[in-house]
Amino acid sequence: MTARKTVFQLHLYTGLTIGLLLILSGLTGSMLVFREEIEALVYPELMNTVPRDERVSLQAVLETVQHAHPEDKPFFIRIPRTPEQTYLVKMNNAHDLFVYVDPYSGMILGEHRQEDTFTGWIALLHTELLSGERGEIILGISALLLIGMSITGLILWWPRNGKFSSGFKIQWATQWKRINFDIHRASGIYTVLFILLTAFTGTSLVFNKTVINLINTITQSPPRAAPPLSDPRQAWMPRPALDMMLHQADSILPASTTWINLPQKPTAPLVVRKKLTQEFHPNGRNFVYFDQYSGKVLQVENALTASLGTRIFNTLYPIHIGVIGGTPTRLLQVIIGLSPLILFTTGYVMWWNRRKAKQYHSRLIK
Repeated sequence: MTARKTVFQLHLYTGLTIGLLLILSGLTGSMLVFREEIEALVYPELMNTVPRDERVSLQAVLETVQHAHPEDKPFFIRIPRTPEQTYLVKMNNAHDLFVYVDPYSGMILGEHRQEDTFTGWIALLHTELLSGERGEIILGISALLLIGMSITGLILWWPRNGKFSSGFKIQWATQWKRINFDIHRASGIYTVLFILLTAFTGTSLVFNKTVINLINTITQSPPRAAPPLSDPRQAWMPRPALDMMLHQADSILPASTTWINLPQKPTAPLVVRKKLTQEFHPNGRNFVYFDQYSGKVLQVENALTASLGTRIFNTLYPIHIGVIGGTPTRLLQVIIGLSPLILFTTGYVMWWNRRKAKQYHSRLIK
């Protein structure tokens, strides 16, 4: 078997094995590019409110939700980014309950489990195949195989006669089998770079520890500092108000607050997450860590002064979801998400035609 034949076999059977999974991943990813905008349209009564003069305190918002769900522990709070947006409090229970609160009245507007909404269900399907960590690993491995498929596809596309222009064209005035082949070849070469980026960044999100260690090794960057710990010996002290810690975080890092991660363990810190205007990441990668008992600042992470390895890793998620260039790249990412459907369909048709031809010739021989 020649080297090219081996490459072809690898490309073919990898595609037949994971093709449907890649279609699922691509289509769900395309749907999630504009998830926030879709949810704002579908659930306006939860996502938006009428702006008023004064907001209730963040501490009051948290206490309202805790009073409504005393059996659950609050996991994080999403801070409104516009005057119209509401608070989102996620409760750390078996059902991933999301509670929406009006920032002006402090009233609970509604709640739902993630899997009970279409976009939430799509997100779980895209990130974990509705099966938790096992699904994440399957998706990570399929993304690695997609990288291999892209490389083998590029090798097969490379013209042996040096006529590169033919690989970018579709000959419409010919038989349908040739048109199908040209669509597969042309759509593959036009999207291969973006598919490689999407596959690599997707793999990085699943196997993040391995990837960040690899990036740090290549760039000779120090590892990111471990999160600091709260001191449980101070548990007897009155808990500091969230608003006080948020105000302190604003004075340390003057940037938009996007999330507050609430401690789940006695030694865990409370974390205020912030986004600087220079960042591509939609949620920011700046963190102010507080002792949950005393309110003391334990550690500050600034994305702009982080190590080179950390800064590179921080760009992978924005690239994956297409926000790195605003609306144009988000629209491009939607198109890239559709490409596995085109490539698998045309590839499957080519395989089926080849299979039928072999069966026909074998019958003639008999």
